[in-house]
Amino acid sequence: MCSPPLNILTLAGAITEHTVDILDLNIDKSYGIKEMEKKLVNYDLVGITCMSSSFRIVLNICKLAKRNNIQTIVGGFHPTLDPSIIDQHDCINMIVRGEGEITFKEIIDGKPKKEILGLSYRENGKVYHNPDRPFLTNLDELPFPRNNLVDPSPYHYTWVPSWVCETSRGCPFTCSFCCVHEFYKRSYRTKTPERVIKELFQVPPKTQLVFFVDDNFTLNKKRIMRICELIQKTHLNKHLVFACQSRVDDIANNPDMVKEMHKSGFICFFLGFESLKQMALDHMKKGYSLDKVRKCVDLCHNNGIIVFGSFIIGNIGETKEDTRATFKLMKELDIDFMMTNPITPFPGTQLCIEAVEKGWVEKDLKWEDRKIGHMKPIMSTPDLTKDDIQELLLESYTSFYTMGYHLKKSILGIFKYYPAFNWCGKFLTKFLNGAIKFVRSLDEIVDEQYEAL
Repeated sequence: MCSPPLNILTLAGAITEHTVDILDLNIDKSYGIKEMEKKLVNYDLVGITCMSSSFRIVLNICKLAKRNNIQTIVGGFHPTLDPSIIDQHDCINMIVRGEGEITFKEIIDGKPKKEILGLSYRENGKVYHNPDRPFLTNLDELPFPRNNLVDPSPYHYTWVPSWVCETSRGCPFTCSFCCVHEFYKRSYRTKTPERVIKELFQVPPKTQLVFFVDDNFTLNKKRIMRICELIQKTHLNKHLVFACQSRVDDIANNPDMVKEMHKSGFICFFLGFESLKQMALDHMKKGYSLDKVRKCVDLCHNNGIIVFGSFIIGNIGETKEDTRATFKLMKELDIDFMMTNPITPFPGTQLCIEAVEKGWVEKDLKWEDRKIGHMKPIMSTPDLTKDDIQELLLESYTSFYTMGYHLKKSILGIFKYYPAFNWCGKFLTKFLNGAIKFVRSLDEIVDEQYEAL
């Protein structure tokens, strides 16, 4: 999926009285050092959203801005969970910690920095970290995203014109590898179904699919049933289909909800299985038992919903044999699509703390040394070396995405999975080719000689 920068569009919605330009480097990869510098000098302020995997490129842009005396603001998961980066890198002028809509607006409106909650900033050679900003209690008060600030045509899901929508924030669960509950401090808040429908009516006209980016869209069954009711009542499902992220147990425990979601146009669930070994699930505090997995997958397929599974390679307690057994189970469970990622100790997570304490990862790990798009493991486990994890990552794709398996699924899908599976199958080749090209092109901006900055 190539999705629009919803967080930036929402921040822009908080400052409608100001001129904002958005540069999405996931889309426009033509910006080397010279091109980026020419772009930056036209602005008073540069704000950048930052994940751990993109910290290198964020830092490079901040260096260019500093060279031209342009103020920089960095926000997102990485700087929130590791605000010490502003102490380490003088090219960063400000960090917006946590939710940014109010903090960012107060900065732009010129409120004294020392009075702005949730702000870390540099002033007169010193760094200050203000108290945290309380989370918004009513998400309906958030500004609407300024979707008109970007060209919608490049954004897609399996190469189908797509958009994204956020209907809730946070997660009450405590999975050890996940930074979401650390960022939101285990809070979970939702927009009302009525607000959700208003946002759906604002997606670009040619959109065919909307992906709900909530970390756990289906957590509140009553709310989901109401959203589905409103989607059907407003006939949005006549020209849109939907996909979302969910938990295995949420799906397995609520067959009536799944049936209603299918009726409302949901065609795909992105599910974080992570592992198919109970011991590993327990160690990561996933919070459900394996008996839910089969029930979840069958329930999806019986309602014409595609299962896109996400798995972690290198779970604590898993050997090579365990991991290969998971590869086999993926097919036995009849999962439609899957992706794997190496176990990664993101800043602020329980996994990171454990990995440092037990020597599974370097204590002085520098995220700025990692190029965006690189999937090489950065930690080992008691049972697997980094090379082992890399080998298993590659093996996961070659073993799952075989022609025979997916030819069989495509044929069965015609009769078994409603038109939903057919719809996705038509775009499979484009999806795979596009995904490969996208990953290969991610390094273009960071491959130049930024060391001179």
